[in-house]
Amino acid sequence: MRFFSLMMTAVLFSTTASGAPAKQPAKAFGKTIGKTVTKPAAQRVVVAPRLAALPDTAEIAELRRGFRFAFPIYEIMRTRTLQLGKARGFGLENAVNFALPKLTLADATSREVTTPNNDTLYGSVWLDLAGGPVMLDVPALPGRYNSAALMSLTTDNTAILGTRTGGEGGRYALVGPGYTGTAPAGAQLVRSATNDAWLLIRVLVNGPDDIDAAAKAVESFRVSPAEGNAAPVPTRDAPANPDGKTFLAVVNEALARSAANAQLSAKAAQFTGLGIAADASAENTAMWSKYLPALRDELKGGLSAASETVQGWSYPGAGIGDFGDDEDLRARVALGGLAALPRIEAMYLTARTDKDGALLNGSKAYRVNLPAGLPVGAFWSLTMYQVEADGRLFFVPNPLNRFAVGDRSKQLRSNRDGSFEIFVQATAPEGERAVNWLPAPKGEFALVFRGYLPRAPLLDGSFRLPPVEVGETIP
Repeated sequence: MRFFSLMMTAVLFSTTASGAPAKQPAKAFGKTIGKTVTKPAAQRVVVAPRLAALPDTAEIAELRRGFRFAFPIYEIMRTRTLQLGKARGFGLENAVNFALPKLTLADATSREVTTPNNDTLYGSVWLDLAGGPVMLDVPALPGRYNSAALMSLTTDNTAILGTRTGGEGGRYALVGPGYTGTAPAGAQLVRSATNDAWLLIRVLVNGPDDIDAAAKAVESFRVSPAEGNAAPVPTRDAPANPDGKTFLAVVNEALARSAANAQLSAKAAQFTGLGIAADASAENTAMWSKYLPALRDELKGGLSAASETVQGWSYPGAGIGDFGDDEDLRARVALGGLAALPRIEAMYLTARTDKDGALLNGSKAYRVNLPAGLPVGAFWSLTMYQVEADGRLFFVPNPLNRFAVGDRSKQLRSNRDGSFEIFVQATAPEGERAVNWLPAPKGEFALVFRGYLPRAPLLDGSFRLPPVEVGETIP
């Protein structure tokens, strides 16, 4: 199966057609259009409406439990709907079991997935494993971080292939929970926990001059259904703001497609009285319609609200990316960091407050001091996000199109001891200090530090980032 390099790749992960590979790569849609440029935009401070707290009753507590079980499933299907819908706009009617590359770095127009990164190019594959194995060929990419993360319907990372597995590449047969056959010749069997799954490929970009080489690396991942597989079955669309009927219909259809996962089915069976994994009554759907906004509002804060906070930085718990029975953590991450990797692959540290506990806001200026020798085995970055009214995090439009700084940022200037002082403010500094400027919005924002392949001091908590400190605005 071939990759498509679609026009407007800054906004779209490309994907597959109706079960059969396309005959010709759609190069006419690709990079010949030129680079995507985000123009500076006036920034508005969006104040989220305050939703009334839900009643403290046993019924609401049970509804909350059901919601936090079902919400990550819905978010996976919502993201799938968004990406496959965009692919349909380019003539790919059922882009399932097909790799959709994103061959430009994310920018302020990237709104598909909350908390996007500006470090890697992507390949996105929406899998339907009910019809049989889907083959994945991972290239050998020595010296360049890469990963192909296989996520289940419930957002757990079932497998991560690439640098972590030696960087030497390999051939894999991805199968669903009910598959009883053997691996095709020359392939290693990798079992997904659910038939509907998301394979997300990440390839590191080592600066603007490296984008073409990184894009070729993304395109060298190959995805194709095994011979004799049934064509993918279209699934129900999942809009961004569903009513109760739509929410239950999407979740229940997805659960039914992975009924072979006995553990998942048993979890769902706890909530049949709420219309989950059961025929939903009119009373069920009305109740969900009434309470969905408030239930989602409770999840705001995402990764930071679900983590240990030390000196203003939140450190993810051990369950991130492989949640087990922690449905609260799973739901919070689905809202604030969908597709988060487990800690052994990457650690995401989030700062929403300064040294004194005040929310970060672009009306002030800040300093972030990053010590020399950060304990990571692959790369690190510090990224700026605007906090949206619904709790999601997205990039901030700015004149430099600079959304992050990191160990590959050639413009960064270090101190004599190898540490970095990053200037965080809404206005651009003049002179030499501009090279260490991370543009902030005028309203509330969050900073995310990413460390890929973290070393022991990050994992065991013996290393801590210094707090974000308020400073004078640099003119």
